[in-house]
Amino acid sequence: MELLFTITPAHTDCRLQAAMQREMQQHARQQASLQARMAGWQERWLAPLLLCLGLGGGLLAIARPGQPLSPEKIIAMLVSAVLCILLWKRYSARLLGALRQHQAMRQAPLQGLHRKLVRAGLRRLEGGYRLQLDDQGFTLIHDRGARERLEWAQIALLQATPDFYKVACARLAAEGKAYHIPRHSDAMDPAAYRQGLALWLSKCPMTPETPAAMER
Repeated sequence: MELLFTITPAHTDCRLQAAMQREMQQHARQQASLQARMAGWQERWLAPLLLCLGLGGGLLAIARPGQPLSPEKIIAMLVSAVLCILLWKRYSARLLGALRQHQAMRQAPLQGLHRKLVRAGLRRLEGGYRLQLDDQGFTLIHDRGARERLEWAQIALLQATPDFYKVACARLAAEGKAYHIPRHSDAMDPAAYRQGLALWLSKCPMTPETPAAMER
């Protein structure tokens, strides 16, 4: 049996929203982990380095290498050191926070670029498809000639969304990927497509799951 359907730009927009939501969640987790590591690095290495540079520069400016140290210079160096440490304790958190905020702002253009790349990848999947069923599994054939095969026994993920049935083997599911079968098709008689889709579902070794986001 063969089913015909088309992945349209409207389908791409639906998938893009879901894909970007997943990507943003993953990006947020990665950014939180990166910021935690960066904060630890700044507190452990950058903060002492900046303090030493500021303190050392102030002391050298007062001492002036090559000139003898007088009691007045020693007192001035001690006062300068105390003031530098007090000012650093007061303003170092604000300075390091500004550095972290600057790093976060630099990530915004990269997010826009990533969205464009995701959209471009989904656009390549648009077009007509043939879904051929047999006793061992199904074959998904794109009108450009690309062909994907999945055996019934390999299916490890089957989810129902408002627009698609998402099906994947264990490898694809682990990568966050899946084949997307539209729940409705304009490429053949709607009743025949629903009947064929019901047959396809009956051959799948599991019942379609509904993602938690849809249940709320």
